[in-house]
Amino acid sequence: MTANARREEASPLGIEQFTTSVYAKDLDTGETLLAADPDVPLLPASNTKLVTAARAFADLGPTYRFETTVHANGEFHGTQLVGDLVLTGRGAPDLSQADLLTLASEVAANGIETVAGELVIDASAFDAESLGPGWTWDDGQFEYGAKSTPLAVERNTVDITIAHADGSIRVDASPTSEIVRFDIDVETGQTADLDVYKKRASEVIRVEGQVPAEETTIEASPVDDPMMHAASLFRDALEAHDVTLDGWIRIEGEAVETFNPPCAVVESAPLSEITRDMCWHSDNFAAEQLARTIALERDGQGSWPAWERYAMAFLEERGADAVRLRDGSGLSRYNLLSATSIVSVLEWCLEQPWSEAYRRSLPRTGLEGTVSSRLEGVEPTVRAKTGTLTGARALSGYVENDDSEPVVGFSCLFSNLTGEYERSATDHIDDVVREIISRAPLES
Repeated sequence: MTANARREEASPLGIEQFTTSVYAKDLDTGETLLAADPDVPLLPASNTKLVTAARAFADLGPTYRFETTVHANGEFHGTQLVGDLVLTGRGAPDLSQADLLTLASEVAANGIETVAGELVIDASAFDAESLGPGWTWDDGQFEYGAKSTPLAVERNTVDITIAHADGSIRVDASPTSEIVRFDIDVETGQTADLDVYKKRASEVIRVEGQVPAEETTIEASPVDDPMMHAASLFRDALEAHDVTLDGWIRIEGEAVETFNPPCAVVESAPLSEITRDMCWHSDNFAAEQLARTIALERDGQGSWPAWERYAMAFLEERGADAVRLRDGSGLSRYNLLSATSIVSVLEWCLEQPWSEAYRRSLPRTGLEGTVSSRLEGVEPTVRAKTGTLTGARALSGYVENDDSEPVVGFSCLFSNLTGEYERSATDHIDDVVREIISRAPLES
């Protein structure tokens, strides 16, 4: 079928006015069920996470767990460590403040009461870049664009509580550290209307707008220096367990040599759970941590260039042409994927031993995650990943039969959207998926 013929086939759906790449394939026969410029590469937005998840399952495995460790580097004189504590992060996307308290508890359980040295943060797992290539200038100001670092607590964000009580407004952060500072301009109003963001190239979090009387609102903001933020929180955790640190905090970009087994370890949730949460909630931070960890495991350092080389080689093996993938989340404006390249990844995943875990990492439309309000009441089951950027919308995934077996792989990419076209793109994509379902071989 020619590209023009493919475009004509989809025209009755009313999408000819959009820039699209659409493809749906019968996974049993290989027959094309629907196509509109399927080989044209467009911005995939968060459909990028379908590739990131595929490679995470393949390279790390569904049971993979990230480890965050503490080493006691030095000699013990009774309850005193004459030397440094070395805290090493390996990219865990779900490291929490509670995990830091667990690490501190284990340090104390090893009989350490005083550290006559420094708290050294081994940051060698990832390179020094913390914002993805091709991200827009203001992405890093907001929660969805939090920095990617090897040691990251609470997804490198803080929850900001804005509360009006007893005639005054109070703003608090959790978890807070010495680097978290505010610029507050909030007044009492009839409705909650707040903007919370990190000022560019600054540690200051701007909180502005209005909050109703006697009400509380919680927003989130990224932190500017996540590694120092995490280190400060860990020092506080040590103090909470009566472990005194005499020295300073030092962050090392090169690997820190350690001489003994770790004295404290915490593990992340299994990768299958992390990937499910990433896809259900379109978690950009988790996606970048996964992409850089894959690069770390393959190249020895977690960098976006290493991820790009590997992701591109993988896509080429799937037969993709004229595509580009620069980050793991889809925030990058440099990314380009076609509908056929995405469907080829979806189809390849079904051939892998972890196919069930991969497929179930995608939320069901009308029920779960970012597609909970999409295609409500539509049968059969559709498992799909959304994609949203300014000027771009996407939806890709599987149609399942009554036996919960995938029978169709599909991808719908809409790009170059402005005005009314951008406002209506999601509805048009859902209409395309309904048409795909009408053509799907659903007899089990």
